[in-house]
Amino acid sequence: MAKIKGAHTLKETDIKSMIRKGEISSELELERASLAARFLRLQGEDQPELAALEQQLSTLIRDYESTNWADFKLVTEKQVKDSNLAEKLAAREFKFYKQRRELIIQTLKQNGLNQNDLSAILAHSKSYTSELLNGIRSFSMNDLVIIHKLFKIKLEDLIFTEITPDVELRIRETFEKAAENTSKSKKPAQVTSLMKALYS
Repeated sequence: MAKIKGAHTLKETDIKSMIRKGEISSELELERASLAARFLRLQGEDQPELAALEQQLSTLIRDYESTNWADFKLVTEKQVKDSNLAEKLAAREFKFYKQRRELIIQTLKQNGLNQNDLSAILAHSKSYTSELLNGIRSFSMNDLVIIHKLFKIKLEDLIFTEITPDVELRIRETFEKAAENTSKSKKPAQVTSLMKALYS
């Protein structure tokens, strides 16, 4: 049964890393791949070279679905719940990365710069920078820090920081265990406060 695994906790997802992995192993990865494949189909109208990536992703999607969703009699309520959660999280991720791309391009224009200038700033080739902006490759933390420092774009507008459900569960269980084992030094109210801080 598929679970929402923490394949990418706070690490960015990119299309080439999905293909390099060679398989989809969770509902979250499935939803990410589905959105990416749809994006590639749309972009492929102007960039035919993306068709091969879209085909590779589509193959991974079909393989996963044939293994995990082909027989609906074997699909559990938990699997459906995991799928729904994954769909929502992947959609929020995709929306965030789309807005980030638009923000970076807009900021470049406001400063009289273009994508070629960004390539030089980040010391990447033009094609590599194009792949970064289109989500085919992921920005490195160094790339994002440079963009943040140079253009004064807030880090929260550059880095997607939402936590996946499995990581949230692990943290919650850790805090609950800490509250039970250290009642004197760490009261339940303090643990609750930490949990709230995590999502503020």
